Amino acid sequence: MLEHADFSVVVKNRARPPAPWRWEIYRAGRGSPIRHSETYFETATEANRAGKTALAAMLSEYQA
Repeated sequence: MLEHADFSVVVKNRARPPAPWRWEIYRAGRGSPIRHSETYFETATEANRAGKTALAAMLSEYQA
């Protein structure tokens, strides 16, 4: 069973303005993200919200 605590959403500045932010989902013990946003966001807050939504969707897929 997957533990929610094993996953985290990290927001990174990966591009140039006006939309430099993207979310990345990491699993404990891994140095690279297991998923990341395909689109970039104007603010870190927007990216964080979208990342948390994506994490919740990913975890619900595993529990189904």
